[in-house]
Amino acid sequence: MRSVRHRLLCLTAGLAATSACTPGNAGNEPPPGSVILTRTLASQGNGQVESTDVVGAEYVRVKGSQPDAMTALVQIYSDLKIPTTTLIVDPGQIGNTNYRVPGHRLAGHMVSKYLDCGQESMIGARADFDEIFFIIMTTVTKDKDGTTVIGTTVSGRARPMGTSSNPVDCQSTGAIELEISGRATAALGAPPPASR
Repeated sequence: MRSVRHRLLCLTAGLAATSACTPGNAGNEPPPGSVILTRTLASQGNGQVESTDVVGAEYVRVKGSQPDAMTALVQIYSDLKIPTTTLIVDPGQIGNTNYRVPGHRLAGHMVSKYLDCGQESMIGARADFDEIFFIIMTTVTKDKDGTTVIGTTVSGRARPMGTSSNPVDCQSTGAIELEISGRATAALGAPPPASR
């Protein structure tokens, strides 16, 4: 299942409110398990620009128990060289919510493989030149059919090196989620398809 990313920029002035700033369209609710992030990107005069992102986790069903999955994920994060600052076996969470990526490389690749932080006309992908803070969280849950489910959400922030300017939001390309789900499936195996 591909990551679902929805980005909506809203321009609000003063106290004026607009229904167009709600994520999704009427009758088009975010998928289950989505994470909704809203941040102010800029504020000038009486108006401000906000970014609302609806990020659907990359889910994969695997064999084994929740502890089995957590053990596999600890190894996967280590192999990808992503330090874990969050590790909660129960309810099953592992990740890092503020990883300052050194050398613009993540898991052996330039950060732009995993994050889209926009482009600068003179230098190219901002993810490969700006100071990058990577946000990644993987959760392990049991589905109602007893299957172990692993889901990963990814985002980030970019700020020009050596400045104190406000960071801009980065969107996941979906590559690291697929990498984690693929490695988890390889380590634990996939359950048989559900019978109908």
